[in-house]
Amino acid sequence: MVVDCHCPDVVGQKFCAALKDRIGATKSFHLATAASGLGMAVHVSSIDMWRGINDQLIDRMSAISVAFTIFSDQLPGEIYEDSSVFRVGIDATGEMSGKIVAALSQIETVNAVSLAQLRAAAKHTAH
Repeated sequence: MVVDCHCPDVVGQKFCAALKDRIGATKSFHLATAASGLGMAVHVSSIDMWRGINDQLIDRMSAISVAFTIFSDQLPGEIYEDSSVFRVGIDATGEMSGKIVAALSQIETVNAVSLAQLRAAAKHTAH
């Protein structure tokens, strides 16, 4: 599992760190640094919702976008699976990262047949 974060704001950075920690703590997923072989990726972007509007509220809430993809050396690029945009408060990053890990499990389940076929194709080409 690759977690690709583009989060210049405090809440986004905290969310990304929590997501990586949650994925690293699961038995289902292995945190990877690069999209090679076969796997899934979460691409995360965020922006502080209050910057430029009310400076007293900066670093309290961000808009966070996540896009889920599947990658394989057998494919010309990543396959888009799903995406979502949501607001996250500084105190809810742990809870929300848990929801994203649950979504990853659902995506893995829905794509089990395709992932198995890609694994089999990779083994076949390796021989």
